[in-house]
Amino acid sequence: MKKAFLKGTLLQFAVLLGLWLLLSGHIDPFHVGAGVFSALLVTLMHVRINRHLYFNKGIAAGRSLRVVRLALYVPWLLKQIVLSSLQVAYAVLHPRMPINPSLVRFRVRLPNITARVILGNSITLTPGTLTLRIKDDEFLVHSLMEASHAGIIDGSLPGHVARLYGDRSTDIVSEVKLFHKARHV
Repeated sequence: MKKAFLKGTLLQFAVLLGLWLLLSGHIDPFHVGAGVFSALLVTLMHVRINRHLYFNKGIAAGRSLRVVRLALYVPWLLKQIVLSSLQVAYAVLHPRMPINPSLVRFRVRLPNITARVILGNSITLTPGTLTLRIKDDEFLVHSLMEASHAGIIDGSLPGHVARLYGDRSTDIVSEVKLFHKARHV
């Protein structure tokens, strides 16, 4: 377990440093040094939180994030963001604005808290949806139109997140409840 904790901490540092360097756009001694300092500071601040997650809550049945699958997930998510952006733009620019706001409550079976956070953030990053609450395995999501929450209800988005941890189950989503807001025209 200590090896997994160290690996996760080093991965967190590497991702933070990589993100810093990517966003700064400069590879000179000052920016690299500032990036190393910032990434190290944030990583050290999170060691206590990470230790709590690894040793107290545990990574369910030894499941940890698979970096190779993450490299495949990010482009898939970016594609979903672009497609959702086009759907929302169409709905907003359409003369009749074909939107149908609703709340979607559902439960997911994911291996750990990190997977639930990734799912919640992925939902929020996708235009037309917003994660309002995550409590244990239950999510509450606001959706602008039916196309926005289709990937949640059919299980494709939660399924992709589960596959980040090696879970290939098809019954990730359960207890889906849909609440439509009354439309006033």
